[in-house]
Amino acid sequence: MDAAAVVDRLGLDESVRGWLEEAAALPLPEGGVPLPGRAGAAAALAPFAPAERDAAELLEAWPDPTWPLEAWWLLERMYARVAADIAADRREWRAWPNLVAAEDVRARCAVVYALAAAVPLLDAVYDRHGIPPQVRSATLGDIGRHIGHTRAMFGRLGLETATWAALHFRAGLFELGRLQYEPATLFTAGAVTWYGPGEAAGLGPELAEGAPALRLHIPADGPLDPPSVQRSLDAARGFFRSCFAADYPVATCTSWLLDPQLADHLPPSSNILAFQRRFTLVEADAPGDADVFRFVFRMPEVDPERAPTRTTLERAAAGHVRSGGSWRVRTGWLRLA
Repeated sequence: MDAAAVVDRLGLDESVRGWLEEAAALPLPEGGVPLPGRAGAAAALAPFAPAERDAAELLEAWPDPTWPLEAWWLLERMYARVAADIAADRREWRAWPNLVAAEDVRARCAVVYALAAAVPLLDAVYDRHGIPPQVRSATLGDIGRHIGHTRAMFGRLGLETATWAALHFRAGLFELGRLQYEPATLFTAGAVTWYGPGEAAGLGPELAEGAPALRLHIPADGPLDPPSVQRSLDAARGFFRSCFAADYPVATCTSWLLDPQLADHLPPSSNILAFQRRFTLVEADAPGDADVFRFVFRMPEVDPERAPTRTTLERAAAGHVRSGGSWRVRTGWLRLA
């Protein structure tokens, strides 16, 4: 069995082949993929807290002897990849293939099953660092949230954001109340922007390029009310000091939610505007329309004519683009207590 045969048999995009070839070079942990049989499948998926329909379909497609060899090979390679990254204590981003376009549900969900098999490995990491139970459950529950987002965007079961989900399994992201935190450093890359060396030096050593910082992410789960945001921010620095003996005095956020243009469309009492006011913005920006349509409308394309307009935010998001405007992604920062 090789990557080319798997790509052909499962109808995967040819771009996946290189990732699979790299994963094929990894040793499969002794005993293979430690998934239970169907009797234990629901318990294995429970940490991800998938929605009822998603859980039912994941259980229906659960790996068993009827799976073709190519699907098992894909699952084994994905498990080998996540297990190797956990063992290496590697926390930075690693790209994973997006298989949401695959017609075979087993290919689309192989990453979910691989991650479910790796939960005991991650639990050992959490035990070593003393991660509280509520943080564990909230962090892993984000996987089920993104399975739901995939269905909303593409109308099918899968996990489009496998790269994002795999970050959880490298202890690279934690959900602390309303917000999520990713240990990182201050840098410029892609949509993430930062000050030039001279400007950063004038702001203090904690804001120098390369200094430790937490990248802040906002789960699409309920209102962004100020008390919940403040409780999360208050907990962040102490959590990483306690569990990782690491100090992060600064948090950054790179998001369309920090676009000042939102103030032209939302009422002053808006939770989003209150969130914006917490941050000092870096001057540079990046295109944001695709992010707005993904996160506001769960649409994989920018199409204001098809976007719903049920809420003030939806009307603002679609109307701005419809009238010729463009949303921007901005990076902002704040100091943590």
